[in-house]
Amino acid sequence: MKNNHTILKMLSKSLNGYESTCWLKSENQLLDGQTPAECMLEGKGSDVERILPQEIKRIKSRKKTN
Repeated sequence: MKNNHTILKMLSKSLNGYESTCWLKSENQLLDGQTPAECMLEGKGSDVERILPQEIKRIKSRKKTN
């Protein structure tokens, strides 16, 4: 459960609520097609935590700047 708390903390510091929710509920190839939320519920938070920095970087790179 400590991993889950760390994941949510990292998400809240790095992405807005909508982006975080979308990412948590989207199937992810880096997690063998599971959603990050599913992995967290199954006790695989360490897998989610491992990919999180690169995923945050990927999501932020898609943001449009005005």
